[in-house]
Amino acid sequence: MVKKSISSEKRILEGAKKIFHEKGLEGSRMQEIADEAGINKALLHYYFRNKENLFNAVFREALQEIFTKLFQIAGTDIAFEQKIRLIFHDYIGFLQQNSYIPGFILSEMRQDPDKLARIMKSANISPSALYAKMKESVSNESIGEMDYRNFIINLLSLCIFPFAARPLLQIIFDFTDEGYDDFLEKRKNELPEFFMNAIR
Repeated sequence: MVKKSISSEKRILEGAKKIFHEKGLEGSRMQEIADEAGINKALLHYYFRNKENLFNAVFREALQEIFTKLFQIAGTDIAFEQKIRLIFHDYIGFLQQNSYIPGFILSEMRQDPDKLARIMKSANISPSALYAKMKESVSNESIGEMDYRNFIINLLSLCIFPFAARPLLQIIFDFTDEGYDDFLEKRKNELPEFFMNAIR
């Protein structure tokens, strides 16, 4: 029996992340991922069996990364407005590096919403714990009455929509790829101001 190598598995996950980022789940092929990881296709199948298992592993790792960051930001003692700035900066930056995620989430919510919950559970991710931490941060600020659920939903939506709707928005506003990337960079600074003005 072949002994699994952590370094080989890591190379596969990094290669898969790159291909999924470029082509999405449906457009990616196992041979392309094997080539990117520098291994043969048989070894790729030995580690992950099929594309869905591989995608779930990449998705799980990405979720762990962003939830850890957001939880850390929510738990710091810095000013609330600075937390908002960091959240927008890190979350948009995360989506820039993992642009396949919004489309996957939207697709799975239609086809198998429980799948996302299963992946989060397998990754020890607790959205409710993050929600509680964000609620605590908001409640410590003098910004008036607000529904914390709207706070979280608005924050996430402002970040996700430009990625989920990128092809359409590029056509509507005549953006080149480079122009759209510049637009996303500017949103990292503009959204915190917009968001804070809205909730004050």
